[in-house]
Amino acid sequence: MTNFRRNHYHDYDEMTAWLQAVTAKYPDRAHLQSIGKTPEGRDIWVVLVTRFELGDASDKPAYWIDGNTHASEIMGCEACLRTIDYLIERWDEPEVVAQMTDRAMYICPRISADGAEYVLKNEHYVRSARRLWPEPHPHPGLNEQDIDGDGLILQMRVPADDGAWRISKKDPRLLMPRMPWDHEGPFFHLYAEGVFDDAAFEDPKRPVRPRDAHGLDFNRNYPSKWQHEASQVGAGPYPLSEPETRAVVDFLNANRNIGGILSYHTYTGVLLRPYSDRPDSEMPAFDLSMYKVLGKRFEELSGFRCISTFHDFAYDKTKAITGAFDDWAYESYGVHCFTMELWSPSKHAGLDFSKDLLGFWKNRTEDDEIALLKWNDTELRGEAFVDWHSVEHPQFGPVDVGGWRWLYSFRNSPAWMLEAELLPTISFTLDHLSALPRPKLDVRVEEIEGLFKITARTTNDGYLPTNITDVATQKKLVHDLHLELVLDGGELVEGPSNQRVRHLSGRAQASTLGLSSSHFGGKTSNHLDEYSWWVRGAGQAKIVWWGDRIGKVTEEISWS
Repeated sequence: MTNFRRNHYHDYDEMTAWLQAVTAKYPDRAHLQSIGKTPEGRDIWVVLVTRFELGDASDKPAYWIDGNTHASEIMGCEACLRTIDYLIERWDEPEVVAQMTDRAMYICPRISADGAEYVLKNEHYVRSARRLWPEPHPHPGLNEQDIDGDGLILQMRVPADDGAWRISKKDPRLLMPRMPWDHEGPFFHLYAEGVFDDAAFEDPKRPVRPRDAHGLDFNRNYPSKWQHEASQVGAGPYPLSEPETRAVVDFLNANRNIGGILSYHTYTGVLLRPYSDRPDSEMPAFDLSMYKVLGKRFEELSGFRCISTFHDFAYDKTKAITGAFDDWAYESYGVHCFTMELWSPSKHAGLDFSKDLLGFWKNRTEDDEIALLKWNDTELRGEAFVDWHSVEHPQFGPVDVGGWRWLYSFRNSPAWMLEAELLPTISFTLDHLSALPRPKLDVRVEEIEGLFKITARTTNDGYLPTNITDVATQKKLVHDLHLELVLDGGELVEGPSNQRVRHLSGRAQASTLGLSSSHFGGKTSNHLDEYSWWVRGAGQAKIVWWGDRIGKVTEEISWS
């Protein structure tokens, strides 16, 4: 047993203690590695999961998942931890045996370890990190803090004749924008709970609201089409300027056996795929077809949609998102990468934003807001909304504090709902893992006229080709594979001892041509190759087939 606390959000110390304990208890199944340190000194952990008695993780095709690129999206971390728990607990079940025998998973639960820790302790929004950006000093304004001592930072409504908000006539908990024809108060200014700097409070009726001083967005900091802050908010001073994003890229580039990637985010209940900055028509046809095949499988498992970021998830149709991790992983690393937006508060509340996914954030009506409050009162046990209550503010005097506990309602599911939300996504990651190449190496020796002919057959029995994507081949993101003969005895007469060999196709090329089974005659012709060496004299040898995306396959033979 792993003693994993399901339906619980782990802080950094809890997460670290569990990772250390489970990898110490099951060293044949999981290894723990730090791939870097955050500015506040926390390790960025990665867990390697495979059957280590059958070979190192680096020798097998592997799959990467990560969570908590964005600090407040803590559900992603729990998805990663639950995946580790799932694999360890079901280690001897056929599904896991089939995957972990000759495949591996690399799992990075928390990229934004500093930011997530602050969010967990304060329920205060942080995009990715608490480091100041883009200005070196914070602007004067509101210092968000817990005024009433309940351990939460909620909202604060301040009575004001010129206030921009009014109380809904349908539910007094709800504040609605004040329209030109709204003449009967009370009206309010609405702020986060906190206290203003003296400089920002010179005019009590017009306190200054500062811009976000912690504007870094790790998912805008990757090299793919990176743009500076003026064009892409949150991008940082230069690509991979942040130790967290650089640690991820350095690890992936050092582990070229990774053939598929999923990054956990929240909170729209969709699976996103590249591109972010251009239409599907510019993606190689085979790669697009594989994205759609895998995406359809996710839809079957979860009931959520798989969509193109460019076509269906752009914040602004006139401006593309740049510097995103999934774009970099696809077009600069060369594998299919998905961004999983866990959790859909709109779906749970019975709201239909399927035709306008981002409308939940910016186009909610008063009736939508009422439906969300009803959802809180019933399904969420009333835990997600704190009723407005009077508090004596040191600057304003009497104010009301309350509102949504957004961290465990909109941004992430309540802890007690985690298990049901996460299991379908774990099934998808295992299915994506199962699509990776499956390299096989068969070697035979025959004696011919006093010489020994060694023949090695390289075969890909997997679904995806060994190069994974066409963009990887077109942009030379994967190197040629290698086939090496290491002799111990005997004399090599013919054939290079170490030669470059081509990548092999997979079943995908045979089954995604748009043809029915009655029109297709079998496997593709280039799913296997044969190579030979001629040797004089008795001996033994090790034949190694290795390279990007396949890891390393070894066979040993002897002859006399």
